[in-house]
Amino acid sequence: MKLERASAAEAAAILPWFEDYLTRPHPELGRDNAVCPFVRSALDAGTVTIEVAALEEGEGLDELCAAMRAQAGRFARRRPPEGKEGLATLVTLVRGLPEHRTPLLDEAHRRVKGDVVADGLMIGQFHPGCPEPAARNPGFAVSRAPRPLFAIRHMALHDILFLHADPATFAAYQERFADRYRDDAAHVDPRFAELYRAAAQGPGTTATRTPYIDYQSIDVLLSLQHPHTRQPAEMSFYLVGQVKELLFKLVYEEACAARLALVEDRVDDATWALRRVCRTIDLLAYAWSVLETISPPEFGAFRGELDGASGIDSYMYRMVEFVLGHKSEQMARRHAGVPGVAEQVYRALRQTSLYDEATALLARRGTGIGVPGRPGELGGEALRAAWAALYRDRGPDDDLFRLAEALTDVAAAFGRWRSWHLLTVERTIGGVPGTGGTAGVGWLRRSVQHRFFPELWQARSDLGPDGARPAPNPERCPAARDKG
Repeated sequence: MKLERASAAEAAAILPWFEDYLTRPHPELGRDNAVCPFVRSALDAGTVTIEVAALEEGEGLDELCAAMRAQAGRFARRRPPEGKEGLATLVTLVRGLPEHRTPLLDEAHRRVKGDVVADGLMIGQFHPGCPEPAARNPGFAVSRAPRPLFAIRHMALHDILFLHADPATFAAYQERFADRYRDDAAHVDPRFAELYRAAAQGPGTTATRTPYIDYQSIDVLLSLQHPHTRQPAEMSFYLVGQVKELLFKLVYEEACAARLALVEDRVDDATWALRRVCRTIDLLAYAWSVLETISPPEFGAFRGELDGASGIDSYMYRMVEFVLGHKSEQMARRHAGVPGVAEQVYRALRQTSLYDEATALLARRGTGIGVPGRPGELGGEALRAAWAALYRDRGPDDDLFRLAEALTDVAAAFGRWRSWHLLTVERTIGGVPGTGGTAGVGWLRRSVQHRFFPELWQARSDLGPDGARPAPNPERCPAARDKG
């Protein structure tokens, strides 16, 4: 990857986005001033530098990360005009990044952000489909730009909005601004002060005693179990619930890895990651075997302490559904008022899913069928036909065939998980309503019918014995009826 100054034409092409978007208010922003309040002053002060990171053929995520780190280092060494340090900004346009690969920019930001923040800087990524949510309205994808780029500036007081959720990034912020919350607390935005106080409390830790404790944060992990009653069975319910959350996170991370592999056309790497996804979902399903040992009277002894707590509000589970392709704005809104959580949920909602990238890959491989909205995507009957053709024409020695089977494995594993969930709840509470406002068993029974990657399942109906295409049904195919 080459780093160079932007041409006059490239700089001129992006400036209207600064003028017409960043420097103006937006009705969905959640506040009254400009999308980026300091951009106007930075433009007027002449402290905005625009450069280019040019991707070469075959370059991807690793090179994007390297470019971000290199630009952060260069920015840190520069000396802006005296008195204008807080306005200095380095904007780097990413040349040669196709639209279907822009998720790599999001992943590069995620990987590099901690290092950049530790140096007292901030970095943000922007592109046409950027999923980053606004700090005050997570339903608004604020970081959309006409072309892919990233921007670096010095950390500012308001960055508590972006740094409070992670202990490491908050520590870097606290190092620089703790005195403002002690000495000038009355002059700090109340929302900043609230986020700062919550982050400062943080999870407690004990002194490290062995490398294992330190590596796995075992002291923190094992300090997080706080059942609400003395009923022995509640610890099983409580701890298995936490284990499931950790496993949801693993499913999410591996599914994201598979998604990015598809973005980079590394199909076998994606299939390998999906192998781990399946094993993890199987482990999740088997967790129900522990919970089904809790008898109805045992569960009844502590159920009242749940106080409306329900798995329907598991945001990691929701992010798993979103990354696999089952997205719901309504379900995302359940988390909209939770700082540090809403941002993650809405980011997962806005990102392309694993299935989106799989179907885009099919189109890039020459199916010749696309749908409006995103170049290269397939949809509906066309996608069903594409999967059916793949099964008819290819075999296990083909990477797309293996991907199709890996996706089906994931969907089947999830179906087993949901079925076991239904059986466990039914044997424990019967048909009474569930917590969290759900209909209990009735709601779960409907969810069991759902299948991820539906066209992959539908395509199987289009295959006859030995995978051959069945004869056309005259009732469904007028052309066949007319020939008859």
